[in-house]
Amino acid sequence: MIELRKLNKYYKVGKQKFHALKDVDLKIEDGEMVAIVGKSGAGKSTLMNIIGLVDTWDSGEYMLDGVQIRKNSDLKLAKLRNEKIGFVLQDFALIEDQSVLFNVSLPLILGKEKMKNIKPKALHALEKVGLADQRSKKANQLSGGQKQRLAIARAIINEPSLILADEPTGALDSKTGIEIIELLAKQNAAGTTVVIITHDKTVSESCGRIIRIADGALV
Repeated sequence: MIELRKLNKYYKVGKQKFHALKDVDLKIEDGEMVAIVGKSGAGKSTLMNIIGLVDTWDSGEYMLDGVQIRKNSDLKLAKLRNEKIGFVLQDFALIEDQSVLFNVSLPLILGKEKMKNIKPKALHALEKVGLADQRSKKANQLSGGQKQRLAIARAIINEPSLILADEPTGALDSKTGIEIIELLAKQNAAGTTVVIITHDKTVSESCGRIIRIADGALV
């Protein structure tokens, strides 16, 4: 599903170049649940952003489902992101003053789904994470754990083949964090590929494979 070949990424820091990713070779198969671990600044988020089609790279190849990503237009990449990839972020990235139902519906609205299909699909996604009874509340009325459940519901509403989770338990207590990982594992058991960036050993050990990154290189 995901294949990176000799992938390099540089950032400009003043007049200098910072080598953020160094000749990364990585293959993640369909249906895997993988943790990416490493110290702050190791390149985890850069790698996640490239896999998630929100950042570019300087050299090397990225194949997603056999498609060479570099050859796609920005419009095509946006379409691929919305259809194939669900994002779960540490800060939830919700529209706090809007309802739970609106927040979970957003990918369908942006994807121009037919109006008659949006509410049933949104409620189905909320049911999967145990939030259907909270649909009329505003996002800012939810607890941290509920917000992360909502973020997962939004991530899965398009039934993506890939979920990318960046420190999904970082802002939660340990009990709630375990519940969130169980939800992601449930999605994985249903066939979704799950890639998690984490500092949490409990989270990484719950995954089928751990990928370690240091100074921009896989180790």
